[in-house]
Amino acid sequence: MIFKYIQEPVQGALLRSRDSLIYLNRSIDQMGWRLPPRTKPYWWLYYIWTLVVIVLVFIFIPYGLIMTGIKEFKNFTTTDLFTYVQVPVNTNASIMKGIIVLFMRRRFSTAQKMMDAMDTRCTKMEEKVQVHRAAALCNRVVVIYHCIYFGYLSMALMGALVIGKTPFCLYNPLVNPDEHFYLATAIESVTMAGIILANLILDVYPIIYVVILRMHMELLSERIKKLRTEVDKGDDQHYAELVDCVKDHKLIVEYGNILRPMISATMFIQLLSVGLLLGLAAVSMQFYNTVMERFVSGVYTIAILSQTFPFCYVCEQLSSDCESLTNTLFHSKWIGAERRYRSTMLYFIHNVQQSILFTAGGIFPICLNTNIKMAKFAFSVVTIVNEMDLAEKLRRE
Repeated sequence: MIFKYIQEPVQGALLRSRDSLIYLNRSIDQMGWRLPPRTKPYWWLYYIWTLVVIVLVFIFIPYGLIMTGIKEFKNFTTTDLFTYVQVPVNTNASIMKGIIVLFMRRRFSTAQKMMDAMDTRCTKMEEKVQVHRAAALCNRVVVIYHCIYFGYLSMALMGALVIGKTPFCLYNPLVNPDEHFYLATAIESVTMAGIILANLILDVYPIIYVVILRMHMELLSERIKKLRTEVDKGDDQHYAELVDCVKDHKLIVEYGNILRPMISATMFIQLLSVGLLLGLAAVSMQFYNTVMERFVSGVYTIAILSQTFPFCYVCEQLSSDCESLTNTLFHSKWIGAERRYRSTMLYFIHNVQQSILFTAGGIFPICLNTNIKMAKFAFSVVTIVNEMDLAEKLRRE
């Protein structure tokens, strides 16, 4: 079955939290970022593939961009200039994020083990169905991002073929695009597909991991609502259920703490670059003469917005979930319970009031308000260009 991991829940084939990473892990495998143990057959082939990807993405692309600026800058048209300027900003941000994730990649496996531990508490069918739907949603997100990102690559390639210029102005020391245009375009497109796939992984992984966190927060909230509602249970059983909820919350907090350093560093870089990228994209629209160029720039703008807005929205919802969990706990049926139950409940309420928040670089919170503030920088870029009358000066030159 095509895309079987995004289907509706079916009895006997329900997904686990870990299954939300299936499509993402396939992309990571394609990038060579999950090295297999050396006990597997032909492990060395994958190591070679990893080396090739690292050379192309982290060495060849930066080298090509630098050499393009050195050798071809004088020959740039206005359209070429703004196409070139956008690529290094996004590419360098992706490379920095990629290096951070590669150094912290062990946190992924730790977080996945925590997912399995949280799933062991999902014993009821409705809880398992909710886990399945969250996992299917995460896999759908990966598919949508593939459509957006590689849709942009496809549009850029088509525009390059129509105009007769390579899509990203990447310097190639081996192939002259004037003599071998189609070969140079193919090499450039395949190489940039690697950085686009890396960008996709780095933009999607925070969404998936936090969506799973939110889902388990919702399940915990439902368990809290049911505390002391079954009159046929004794005080010991009610207390044991409360202790289990405390343990669940502790595991959820630890899960967030494992992801926080990685998400904080990568989102800090992304939020700083998104305003500049949007501004450059808006300015470049003034210089593009053909419908194809403007359409490609529009798709690129959508891709830029996809880098930060969805995750900022998820973090905003997570903050609301934390507040809702506190209210749910406070309004649960704990009045009239035995002393140890009330003491544990007060301790639990105190801990739940500390929200699970993600910050960018430990400086500013990741939320919709922050995303909007960073996006406003795009208007500043456009204003500076217009005030300097840069558009008309470049057109005259």
